Amino acid sequence: MRISWLPRLQIALFVILIVGMLFLMLGHLGSGWSSLTYFAWGMVISVGVVLLNLVLCAVAAIFQPRLRRVSMWMAAVSIVMLVGLVILWRMA
Repeated sequence: MRISWLPRLQIALFVILIVGMLFLMLGHLGSGWSSLTYFAWGMVISVGVVLLNLVLCAVAAIFQPRLRRVSMWMAAVSIVMLVGLVILWRMA
């Protein structure tokens, strides 16, 4: 069974999200301007990827009815991750 390009792209975006999360962890471990730089890049990458993933989930749900349930679950996970990032941003 061959998987279409939208779920592949969503999986790739989650891998990029992990990179953004690593930048956030580096931002919390360090101190000074480098810490702020890591934190800022981590937030930009993570929030951008989560928002893009939400758009792709909507596109997949509209155009691929077979993947509608999976897309809605991925969108729910993306929203939870976005809320977590906003809480992290407010605490930093």
